[in-house]
Amino acid sequence: MKRARVSFLVKGGMSGLLLFSSAIAGPNVFAGESREQGPFSERNQFPFNLLFLAFPARGGSILPQGERELLAVEAYANTFAGSDILTSFNTGERERLTPSMLALAQSRLPGTSLFFVDTEQSRTALIYRVGALRRFELDVEVPLLSYRGGILDSAIEGYHRNNRLGNGGRENYQQDVVQVALTLGSDQYFAARSPSSLEIGDTLLTGRYSLVENHRGSLAVSAGLKLPTGSTADLGGSGSMDEGMELEGTLRQGKQRLHLIAGWVHPGKWALFPDFNPSDLVNFGVSYEFAHSGRISWIGQLQTQSSVFRGQRGSDGYLADYSTEILAGVKWQGVKRHCFFETAVIENIFNQNNGVDIGFMTSLGVRLRPAGS
Repeated sequence: MKRARVSFLVKGGMSGLLLFSSAIAGPNVFAGESREQGPFSERNQFPFNLLFLAFPARGGSILPQGERELLAVEAYANTFAGSDILTSFNTGERERLTPSMLALAQSRLPGTSLFFVDTEQSRTALIYRVGALRRFELDVEVPLLSYRGGILDSAIEGYHRNNRLGNGGRENYQQDVVQVALTLGSDQYFAARSPSSLEIGDTLLTGRYSLVENHRGSLAVSAGLKLPTGSTADLGGSGSMDEGMELEGTLRQGKQRLHLIAGWVHPGKWALFPDFNPSDLVNFGVSYEFAHSGRISWIGQLQTQSSVFRGQRGSDGYLADYSTEILAGVKWQGVKRHCFFETAVIENIFNQNNGVDIGFMTSLGVRLRPAGS
């Protein structure tokens, strides 16, 4: 039943974008200097999701031929999530998760995958984009991953208490520490401290082809390949190649822009868990942009993706569920669009136990144009 629902969602999303392309099809002329700046350049920030391919959100336009972009994207988020049996451990004092506690929980739930994530993770992505041909753009992305104890736990717990919200087991564990655990079958990963800081992650190569571009909207298709350049033991990557495709579209009406995304990823093996076969990933996104002026855009964004644990026998229900984030913030660009900046707040919704509690993202970039353009 789950596979049928996912298949329906994928087909529905792709069909919707194809209908969208028909709606905007027309003379293939460029709209000139556009007010729009596109969605936030962000992908799902849940730590296990960061190990597999995901496309940073884009609109339907590509870079003009000869134009180049260099940007650095920083996403920082606080995460506390885990299987119920682990988050509910309560001795009356704040504890650290230990291998013996994990073993005890596993003995009570044999055959069930368990997980625990308590960290503040950051992903710094260095991205180079070039309009290689009239309709083709080439992108290279190299991420740096860090797992830290952080400083936000006390503020988050205080906010939850003051607003009479549950803390989801946070009060049972020490604050501002790094703890990561995952069991899959007979294999397990356990880290009682930070696995890495500024660890080079898996490199993403993306080619984007423009299908439609006119004053009413635009549509592009992306194909991506993730290369295993990160260390699996340090949670820098999965240790295998992933490949995927994505359709990205933009509708235009006055100062308003609606960006739509639908994608699919086929992940390779996960070297930490050689007997585990990750499930294919699907993702959908929608971003509303109000181009207040030629320099400032206000943006609200929603994006969701499935899990590599979806449909896996014995997987924790939280891990197998979709992870959905909302972002809200602003984008700014210089007078001649030679430089640009974006910043947003990130919040997980729907399922609070398989995503970040709260996060922030910012990026700074420069746009290089051919001489005389």
